[in-house]
Amino acid sequence: MRRFDVIVVGGGGAGVAAAVAARRAGARVALLSKEPAGYGDTRIAEGAITYPGRSADDSPEVFLRDVMSAGEQLCDLDLVTTLARDAERGVHDLEDFGFLIRRDADGFISDQVANRSGGHSIARTVSGSGRGVHIGVSLRAACAREGVSVIEDCMAVRLLTADERVVGVQTYDLVMGEWQALHARTVILATGGTGWLYYPHTDCVRSTTGDGFALALEAGAELVEMEQVQFLPFGLTHPDSMMGIFCAEPGHAGPYGRLLDGEGSVVLEGLRNLNRAQVTRVMAQVMKEGRVGPHGGLFLDLRPNLEHPDGVAARKTIVKGGGFKGVRAAYGQQAYSWKEPLEVLPTAHYHMGGVRVDVDGRTNTPGLFAAGAVQGGVHGGNRLGSVALTEIFVFGRRAGEAAAREALGPCHGANNESTPQSPSIFPGRTGRFRPIQLVRRLQKVMWEHAGPLRDENGIGAGLRELDLLEEDYADISIGPAKRCNPEMRDALELQLMLLTARAILASALERRESRGAHLRADFPDRGPQPYRTVTRLDDQRRLNVTQDRIRA
Repeated sequence: MRRFDVIVVGGGGAGVAAAVAARRAGARVALLSKEPAGYGDTRIAEGAITYPGRSADDSPEVFLRDVMSAGEQLCDLDLVTTLARDAERGVHDLEDFGFLIRRDADGFISDQVANRSGGHSIARTVSGSGRGVHIGVSLRAACAREGVSVIEDCMAVRLLTADERVVGVQTYDLVMGEWQALHARTVILATGGTGWLYYPHTDCVRSTTGDGFALALEAGAELVEMEQVQFLPFGLTHPDSMMGIFCAEPGHAGPYGRLLDGEGSVVLEGLRNLNRAQVTRVMAQVMKEGRVGPHGGLFLDLRPNLEHPDGVAARKTIVKGGGFKGVRAAYGQQAYSWKEPLEVLPTAHYHMGGVRVDVDGRTNTPGLFAAGAVQGGVHGGNRLGSVALTEIFVFGRRAGEAAAREALGPCHGANNESTPQSPSIFPGRTGRFRPIQLVRRLQKVMWEHAGPLRDENGIGAGLRELDLLEEDYADISIGPAKRCNPEMRDALELQLMLLTARAILASALERRESRGAHLRADFPDRGPQPYRTVTRLDDQRRLNVTQDRIRA
């Protein structure tokens, strides 16, 4: 049995930022990751990060207003204030890890190297000389330098509790096939988002199975805004091997880009001035009406840009910055050159909802913290472009420092230990269903019933499908190999995916309005009074969703 002061679950940017901060505060820290440290969605990031003050017209207050406006009154003001105030520190932390931001000719990160990402009123987004892979290497190096105990290829299956406090993690070694209990005074969840629940309609990595949301619920923590799943409007539709891959942002459409339906009629113009949710809202409605192309999508028509000098200049800048990288491989040179429309489809990209936390990542469950994509409250109903990296380094550091302070302070009964549960999932188990069969069924349910456009009948059908999936989960079959058995990972992840999926659907049912990324065909308008959806498990492990009114 291994003991630490702080255990961080998740090896992406938020997890490493938290682990390093806790280690620098003097704590004994373990970083637990089901894949190599430095992976997760951070590894496929474009390398763009946002912070205010690149120009005289910008400030933390202006940045705060942009975030709050995009969130459609659902953002937690304290969290957004902290994000805006600490954003520059987050960029410095990233550089401290080893990922350098591009400078101007005088060596400064000025407005000359800043771009305006989707939804921002001012150019404040900067980029590094590399992308997500380079960030990942920097994160691994930071863990090694600081002496963080990194435990890779190991999955958190359950949070251990004693006296209503989180005291550790029950884990499964995905390589050796062994169960283990790790104990700590505090635990930080940094497990990423839920994109894989929508595969193949996602641009997220394989590990984004929503583990942390379910782990938090089962430990008594609250979740907020679980219905708010952000879909990028422009994902590739074909070939099958590239479906869901990010194609472009609305801001990449140039000054004259437009959206066409399957019949060639214009359905939306002025794309570059709209945010992701606004474009997806229109696309979802046209798709529901059946006016789609051969692969079920709409057409992004960029050809009008080529008729104007500023449109041609926009294309040159966008392509130079890496825009439309996947288009050439998927659709060919003509589409890449903007000489023919691109068929596009919304793709699950980010989950704005998550674990309810304060500005230091502290949840309502003693001993449990959360940071990064698994936390909720920052973005409300819609995330602005290029803010994800800012968020993970700002709140990763804050959660790490706060967890270390608590772990190194009075014990509050944290030396109590919890006995791990005997696993019901094991190699050689016999049943009618392979885990991956049920995973694919769940992903289909989520896309069809909790996708870009929802209604009460569809959500209800999705919840009933989850009931059947949970029944079938009790009858799964797992191959006999003890070591490196991928069916064990599928089965363990599926158990958590089912609970997270139910939280999304239940929260979507509760919000009877269209707000942010949550679009209801049966409630197309935004309601008069903003409220926060809060999801909990009761003593009988029943999922309850309530509304918390947001005061102006």
